[in-house]
Amino acid sequence: MGWRTVVITKTSKLDHSLGYMVVGDVENTVKIHISEISFLIVGSTSVSLTAYLLN
Repeated sequence: MGWRTVVITKTSKLDHSLGYMVVGDVENTVKIHISEISFLIVGSTSVSLTAYLLN
């Protein structure tokens, strides 16, 4: 059961890796476990998202 609300507001790439959502941008990379995510809000049209992560 998730408890995090993740908001993406700038250009980045969202990917799936070993049960984690990997958020990478120009400055850094962050991993968030999928089970912790309750809501994912993408507030930018310049976000790249893999189909496996959406599934």
